[in-house]
Amino acid sequence: MLEYAALKAALGFFGAMSLDRASDMGGRIARRIGPRLPFTETARENIALAMPELSGSEREKIVADMWENLGRTIAEYAHLPVFARPEERHRIEVVHAEMLRALAASGNGGIFVSGHFANWEILPLVMQLEGLEGGGVYRHANNPYVNDWMVTLRERATQVVQVPKGPQGARTLVKLLREDKFIAMLVDQKMNDGVEAKLFGLRAMTTPAPAGLAVRYNVPIVPACVERVKGASFRITVYNPITAKPGADPVEDTLRMTQELNDFLEARIRERPHEWLWLHSRWTKQKKTRRGRLAG
Repeated sequence: MLEYAALKAALGFFGAMSLDRASDMGGRIARRIGPRLPFTETARENIALAMPELSGSEREKIVADMWENLGRTIAEYAHLPVFARPEERHRIEVVHAEMLRALAASGNGGIFVSGHFANWEILPLVMQLEGLEGGGVYRHANNPYVNDWMVTLRERATQVVQVPKGPQGARTLVKLLREDKFIAMLVDQKMNDGVEAKLFGLRAMTTPAPAGLAVRYNVPIVPACVERVKGASFRITVYNPITAKPGADPVEDTLRMTQELNDFLEARIRERPHEWLWLHSRWTKQKKTRRGRLAG
């Protein structure tokens, strides 16, 4: 209950402001406090592991900028339904939106994927704005009060079906794909029982779910990336679909597509490293050789 009360109080504080002021305030607070928190060491270690060519000052700038983006994102949760209003449509620019509209018109469904970039909660809103009916996958929060509150908030902001990770959610995903609808997934976090793929040249246990579903139901995977343009305005760029190869071995094709998704994520992270969430323990622990280099 304390966690839930603290969250309600924080978002009540930001909710009393305008969207732009709340975003600015959240960014300033997080930029000042975030880099000093103990668990920020995970972000520093991840950045050094993924991009060892960066200097210490370059890594610290990414950390500070990451926290500013995260603070903005947290503050923007208090205003999430605002983004769906017609008069606020200017806040969301979709590059290559014609791809999404063509997919929606085809009637075959698909899988819309991205990572924890900028404000990742914008992705389901893009589905709704561009006419993609379906659901968005989310991780069930450990605190049930927080989880219920977050689901309610998302339901106020978008008509996209909320799909929890797990067996029950998997059944919903299958139902949606069989109905030729779309699903949105964030695929950049570590999955211990996933498959091994490379990310920044390092072993990374990765979910095979989007590739496996694409192979099984013969639907395209549509990668997208959310960028923060300025303040509480965003650009979502849609990229060419990743598709299954006809007649290919299902297991091998699933692994190929999973690696292609990681390659896509890596390229986007390198472009805007400050807008990715580095706080997650993403990589399998790397073993060191006698010379101190990372193996594998």
